[in-house]
Amino acid sequence: MDAAGEAFQSLLGGNARELSLREQIEEATAAGEGCCSLTYEERIIGFIGCVGAGLFLNCFSLVRLTELLLGNPTPFAVCFTLGNLLSLGSMSFLIGPARQLRNLTKGRRALPTAVYVCMMLCTLFVAFTDGLTHLERVVLILGCLILQFIALAWYVLSYIPFGQTYLYRALACCFGER
Repeated sequence: MDAAGEAFQSLLGGNARELSLREQIEEATAAGEGCCSLTYEERIIGFIGCVGAGLFLNCFSLVRLTELLLGNPTPFAVCFTLGNLLSLGSMSFLIGPARQLRNLTKGRRALPTAVYVCMMLCTLFVAFTDGLTHLERVVLILGCLILQFIALAWYVLSYIPFGQTYLYRALACCFGER
């Protein structure tokens, strides 16, 4: 059946066939929002490359955690933040940067995105700022990391239907609020 026939049948309540992941990605990026003239395979490679590099840098930053605790926070902060930025930007290869930015700032995702990005910037700021004691620097960076993790979890839950609502209710029950 051709595309017009499928669209007509869909309007009448008939079942249109499910689009494959490849077709969904190609459809989403066909309107010029995607990654310029990259092919499907190139977009997948870019996505996997960014996620892989981001995970590598995040794991490598754990090796640098001892340097943070010993008084040199810069290598840890830079590796961790770059890893997060690469992972966050990886979806741009699949859906395009403009659509990714819209998704990041839409509705219930805007606040966790803002907190996540602010905490990444604060992590770097604290790591590069002079005048802080070693203990202050470690405590501030660890606080920023905890807030980054919470913001990222809240952001991810925004993609799960009722995810944020269920977590909020579960936490309310745990802490005795109804």
